[in-house]
Amino acid sequence: MIEMTFVLLLMIGEERVEYTPYKNLSECLNIRRKIKRNVGPTNNFDQKWSCKELKVKVKDGEIIEFVN
Repeated sequence: MIEMTFVLLLMIGEERVEYTPYKNLSECLNIRRKIKRNVGPTNNFDQKWSCKELKVKVKDGEIIEFVN
């Protein structure tokens, strides 16, 4: 199923390393805040956590593919 959803992304440089879908922006931001608080500062300056609304193909609650 293709849907618009909020995705918590871990980007290193231009590569998507990890991604998790969430139903709303507040839930995504809440999880991002907890991760940043628990992980603390890193030496990898290219690492970036962000919440974005994206069109994705989802199966069984997991992102299979990003749709442009």
